[in-house]
Amino acid sequence: MKSLRFISAEALVSNAEFARKSISSVAHNLFPLLFKASYLLEQGEVIHDLVENWPLADFNMGKLLGTTVDYQEDLSHRTCSVCLESCLTGLRDYVLNHASPYVKRLKVVDLTGMKDVEVQFCECKKTMERNYELVVQALLKKCYCPLKICCMAFRSDNLALQKFFFIIKLTDPSLLRKLEIVHNVRLEMEHLEILFNSIHFPLLTSLTLPARTFNVRRFTATDERMLTNIGEKMGEMTQLTELSMSFSILTGRIQKLLSPLKTPLKMLDVSNCSLNRADMAYLANSFHANHLEALDLSGHDIPDLYPSTFFKLLSHSSSVLRSLTLEDCNIQDSHVNMLILGLSPCHKLQDFKFLGNPLSSQALKHLFTFLCELPKLKNVEFPVPRDCYPIGTTYPIDDASLCRFDHQKYESVAKELNLILLQANREDVKASTPLFGSYDAIVQETNNELGAYLIKSFKETLEKFTTSLNKMS
Repeated sequence: MKSLRFISAEALVSNAEFARKSISSVAHNLFPLLFKASYLLEQGEVIHDLVENWPLADFNMGKLLGTTVDYQEDLSHRTCSVCLESCLTGLRDYVLNHASPYVKRLKVVDLTGMKDVEVQFCECKKTMERNYELVVQALLKKCYCPLKICCMAFRSDNLALQKFFFIIKLTDPSLLRKLEIVHNVRLEMEHLEILFNSIHFPLLTSLTLPARTFNVRRFTATDERMLTNIGEKMGEMTQLTELSMSFSILTGRIQKLLSPLKTPLKMLDVSNCSLNRADMAYLANSFHANHLEALDLSGHDIPDLYPSTFFKLLSHSSSVLRSLTLEDCNIQDSHVNMLILGLSPCHKLQDFKFLGNPLSSQALKHLFTFLCELPKLKNVEFPVPRDCYPIGTTYPIDDASLCRFDHQKYESVAKELNLILLQANREDVKASTPLFGSYDAIVQETNNELGAYLIKSFKETLEKFTTSLNKMS
């Protein structure tokens, strides 16, 4: 619902030429209202002029575009290229323009809080482009610019290692809270050790490492010492509470990496890390277990490998656990009652994702009846029932076969599952089956490159194997 004030603001900014001429006559407290209206209508020129003449001490994108009294819709998910570029050029001209009609009061500009999405809602449909050179230029000039750049979160995507090491130092790592090095950055363990030995991250709270940063299958004694050193360096990051290491191979080494940490982890992603019983036993008995709010164990055969320690881990984290992901974990019909027993104490669970498990329609209905009892649950991602696929389909299902199921039967089952939620008065729970996983802005952008990287790693392994065979012969 739009207030009369917001409707009036839309009417004003819809005429860009008139609005730009009128900005000097606008009351200071109306600037946020006009900014949101301009962003909604994608009036880039008006946005530029509003920001160039910003009369307030604070410019916070998240707050400006979030839910407001005059217009409840949250626009922070609209990462509109036209609007964001207009904001940045407006800030530039704010600094350079000495003829502004307002006394310059701006002290803090916060561009965080924007949410990347799978489909752009804006009319221009333009996605944000790669911008390494522009970012480097801006960071190199930060010492001389009146508007200082403070980088609290940094994501490195599609960068050569040389460029990554160069730019990470420019960000002032001592201020970084979040560091994401995503899959297509070829950062391996020796590079990570160099990074941690040469740069300190005292305020880092969240760390995401790319696929195959660690691979214990080819470890030497030197590699073991390297892993120990990395664990010790992570232990010096006393604020670290979120760690993602998906698609590394860490069999038998999780304790060596996590035990030096001084602060318990609240978020841990060890999906597809080939953990064994010893790893799970460590996690279940570690001081991290009682603090885990988000846990991803996808890609591990939970029923076969470590059922008892898995339930112990759930029991210890149940009082705080909000998000649990168990995709491709070989959970079958015979394990559902056991799974229900493990989830029963997790009263704060909000997100439960278990795609890729070979469960029948009947087992899913039984599980959904239980899920209705979890009071905080909001989002469930469930697999296509096993009986919707052709007889003989093996798990995990490859991408080529993932869509080859009886869609009509699936729709019928999905309706029954939603009916279970409705009959339990749980309309607040969203249930879905995103076949290729839930949308993640980072992974969605680079999943093809991730696949290419894993294929490249496999190719390199085969080449080394062939070389070894030739030497033997």
